[in-house]
Amino acid sequence: MFDFNLQFARGGATVTTELFELLSAGGVKQNIVFSPFSIQTCAALAFAGASGETADQIAEGLKFVSNLHPEVASTFAFVFDKYKDSELLKIANKVYVQQGHDLKPDYQTDLKESYNAETENVNFEESENAASVINSWVEDKTAGKIKDLVHASAFSALTRLVLLNALHFKGLWAHKFDEEQTAEDDFWISEEESVKVQYMNQKAKFGYGYFEELDCQA
Repeated sequence: MFDFNLQFARGGATVTTELFELLSAGGVKQNIVFSPFSIQTCAALAFAGASGETADQIAEGLKFVSNLHPEVASTFAFVFDKYKDSELLKIANKVYVQQGHDLKPDYQTDLKESYNAETENVNFEESENAASVINSWVEDKTAGKIKDLVHASAFSALTRLVLLNALHFKGLWAHKFDEEQTAEDDFWISEEESVKVQYMNQKAKFGYGYFEELDCQA
């Protein structure tokens, strides 16, 4: 039996690698933090209402399990259902639609049932208010960690749709670090250049090995 959820996870890993290669092209001089799943989810919200070549290209580019809406929807629904009551990871999706424009009922139903996505009308022509509404939603869904995600300049009278995904992760270390053992040392950002950073330290027994397929030790 074909395991769609396993295939979706593998596709997500591939997307992660491809996106990182694009973001790090030309060299990395600072930390890169991004969520491939957020990107996949926002694309999936568009995919749910797409058809033909557009749907095919989204499915191929984001490494979905297929270009069939029910199969893709089931993989996202599995993830959202798994974490719906989790204190570890909270996922929220939202679709903002230009005031005076309505989504097709079937599309709106798919968003709610398969992608756990709320929908709301907003007047993008009033860009300051639109930005405030969106930023308030994001701040609320991320426990205040992400503020001012969007700027009013991103919207105009021509804006019709905004797709949003917010993730909030709050995990605990299995082996916590003692803050008093934090110490400054060199961190090499290239073969020639290093910067001083604060290193967390602890002594314990951890699994260690060589991964041939990645040519690395961890």
